[in-house]
Amino acid sequence: MAKPIGEILDEIRKVLDAKEILREEILPIARQMIRESAMLIKNAHRKEWDEAQLRRTTLLDAVRDLKAKIQSSPDLWFAGFVQDALKEVAEACLVYSLLRSEPIPTPEELGVDEAPYLNGLLEAMGEMRRAVLDAIRNDNLETAEKLLAIMDEVYFSAIGFDQADAVTQGARRRTDSLRALLERTRSDITLATQYRKLVKLLPSLSEFTETENDFIP
Repeated sequence: MAKPIGEILDEIRKVLDAKEILREEILPIARQMIRESAMLIKNAHRKEWDEAQLRRTTLLDAVRDLKAKIQSSPDLWFAGFVQDALKEVAEACLVYSLLRSEPIPTPEELGVDEAPYLNGLLEAMGEMRRAVLDAIRNDNLETAEKLLAIMDEVYFSAIGFDQADAVTQGARRRTDSLRALLERTRSDITLATQYRKLVKLLPSLSEFTETENDFIP
């Protein structure tokens, strides 16, 4: 016997009410993950490795807990605010590994899907540029060159992703932004290298000028 329309809609209402309650429960968790991710990046730039490692562990635990919490409504895993939080977690953990010169974790190891991971990696390159500028200020051009090489590798690997934005969650736009970021970063390193060479030449130029002055009556 067919169900009355009212009964069908009552059942749908109960499911959606439960889903909305769950959404309200996980929303603050996702926001906290984003805040913790920002703090992890801050710790990594400051080389506060003990604190960073603890925060990284907390984040990965939060991802696992979040996944377990929404098992009853797995579609919420793909909600925009959850995917954004996962992207931020991926970015923070990748920045942590890259700045420590460690092998980067896989999406499976972080517990995130492929699209948030890809976008997190692309956004992490902005933090690599920040690290490059720090290295230049500290006259550590070797480190700056290594970080630039990482940025190059990520860019040239990512330009092959030509899937629709609905699939990659905007990776193409971020890849285009990375290209401009690369050009500016390469220019900064080139200028710093030329400046270093000029500074090394200055004593020689000074000695040459003094010698030349000796021959002037």
